[in-house]
Amino acid sequence: MKLRLTDLSIRKLGNPQDGQATHWDATTPGFGIRCSAKSKSYVVMYGAKRRLKTIGRYPALSLSDARRQAKLFLASQATVRNEAIEHDYQDVLSAYLADCHSRLRPSTLEGYLLYLNGIKLDGPISEITQRSIMQAIGRYTTSPTSRNYAFTPFKVFFNWAMRRQYVAVNPLSNLKRPHKTTSRDRVLSEDEIKMLLSYTLDQTDRYCGIVSLLLVTGQRRGEIAGLRWDEVSGGWLHFSPNRTKNARGHAVPLGPLGLRILDRPKTHNVFVFGDADSDQPFSGWSRAQRRLLRETGLPHFTLHDLRRTFATVHAKLGTPIHVTERLLNHVSGTVSGVAAVYNRHSYEQEMLAAQVAYHDILADYARE
Repeated sequence: MKLRLTDLSIRKLGNPQDGQATHWDATTPGFGIRCSAKSKSYVVMYGAKRRLKTIGRYPALSLSDARRQAKLFLASQATVRNEAIEHDYQDVLSAYLADCHSRLRPSTLEGYLLYLNGIKLDGPISEITQRSIMQAIGRYTTSPTSRNYAFTPFKVFFNWAMRRQYVAVNPLSNLKRPHKTTSRDRVLSEDEIKMLLSYTLDQTDRYCGIVSLLLVTGQRRGEIAGLRWDEVSGGWLHFSPNRTKNARGHAVPLGPLGLRILDRPKTHNVFVFGDADSDQPFSGWSRAQRRLLRETGLPHFTLHDLRRTFATVHAKLGTPIHVTERLLNHVSGTVSGVAAVYNRHSYEQEMLAAQVAYHDILADYARE
């Protein structure tokens, strides 16, 4: 039985009338507390034969001291083993991935395979250092967000290797995810836009349609994923206030590429990108995004990065900022406050002109 061992949780553990009950710590692998009729003792499991060693009794030995002793003991056992047998990193990784295939969900496994197979490390696993791992991740990834995604599978892998005594310590144990993700600045380059469009415009699946339309309209993910056929009219998308983040009605021109993307059979009754069986908005984002990245070879990006890319390309084209903000349906911006109260101009013609220029650029990218 696994339990997050704390002083409070240990005090609450009852003593069985007969036999023994062992509660394993959810945070320190191999460490636990064994309760008998009259006592509670800290234990540690080690070795291929899963032997048990008693560290001390509770409460004479504190939980923090017992956990520290357990870690030191497990590290010493792993050192003894690794002095006798040196394990190749790739061999251990193969064993780990085989274990993952048997117990992980396909969507989780797909993410692990993407980074663990893509980021190459070689040599004895005991010689793999924190520095070498982070340098390899840095060479493979191009953005703080993708480095975060790559870091987690490696930390989990080395925890697994340590529990099975392939290494004495996890070289990443004292590190947290390398980058905060509260603010993002990822903008797709011209080559990445070309690669993305050349792939998604030729596909017929729902996710590629969503990604394409996000790039060509600059709208938010939820708005496009939940797009209904009755919101498409006259070459424009029309969103009611209850469909937008700022609760303000919004209309945006589709442009030539947008019309091309929506020129598809109406296989769903209500939602453009819905589920044909239940006619619900699209779901399954993570798996679909991993598949897109794998098949295109693009570095990691989020769907909101497409919205930022949309605004950046418009800036390069010289689109006035207030027109771009209208296209994005931004409440705060150059036309806000008192100015917004008195300026009731719809900017429809300016939005149309901006989208035509923008789509000309995207069409050139798609043809290359």
